[in-house]
Amino acid sequence: MEIYIGGCSQGKLEYVLAKKDYGKESVIEGALLNPLTDSGGYKIINHFHEFVRNYVDKPEVIDNFIRQIIEKREDIIIISDQIGGGIVPVDKAEREWRELHGRVMCQLVACAGHVERIICGIGQVIK
Repeated sequence: MEIYIGGCSQGKLEYVLAKKDYGKESVIEGALLNPLTDSGGYKIINHFHEFVRNYVDKPEVIDNFIRQIIEKREDIIIISDQIGGGIVPVDKAEREWRELHGRVMCQLVACAGHVERIICGIGQVIK
């Protein structure tokens, strides 16, 4: 598993597509990902933070999906915005989403073979 993180609009997807020589057909958007009907025909999950947002009220769905990724998808690439920095939101739902996303990313990064932060389209290897 490979993970690419960074701020919004930092060129993460373009960086990965160029590095891996994949086309857009290999990408699924996190907001569209439904782990209950997922066929797994993609190589890249883009905007993974949006997947977490969609299922924040169903943590068991997220847990099952993460377990499947870790156990069965060594080839998967996950691209996510870093959303935990900055001002803590007043809205409770926003705080819960950020906290859950942080915990999920910690699980994934612990199992990932490669992790990079992308800043202005430039990769910085973390792991």
